[in-house]
Amino acid sequence: MDALDFLKQEHEKAKAAFAKIEGAAADERGRLWNELRPELEVHEQIEETCLYDPVEAELGDRDQVLAGWNARHQAEVDDVEELLEAIDELDPHDPEWLATIVEVRSALERHIREEEGNIFPRISRGWDRSRREQAGASLQQMKSDRMRRAA
Repeated sequence: MDALDFLKQEHEKAKAAFAKIEGAAADERGRLWNELRPELEVHEQIEETCLYDPVEAELGDRDQVLAGWNARHQAEVDDVEELLEAIDELDPHDPEWLATIVEVRSALERHIREEEGNIFPRISRGWDRSRREQAGASLQQMKSDRMRRAA
């Protein structure tokens, strides 16, 4: 599967999971969050390793936006990681817990809009279908391996 298509599917799954958490009863939220959190962590790891590191190495000299995206991506991940740590310290019954979940979702949705609207089209121009499928296979394999270890 094309790497960009794979990541778009992953984005849709994450959005649906956040909606489910936000709509759940307080007693259910913690369990749902505990299912989503490892997915988010693995997503970031595979995206960096299988997509953004190679993109920067292979396309960065031709596209300044892509050359700087990995660093910007990491800064955004660091910001969200602070929110994830805050969630871990709160009780799902606490209104602040849910407010922090909403803040994480909003940050991720902004990030997804930038990726899908600006970064992915640039990658598509720089990588042919074969290269994107190669990266997609790497993404899928690494996700499978990491999720198996996380379980």
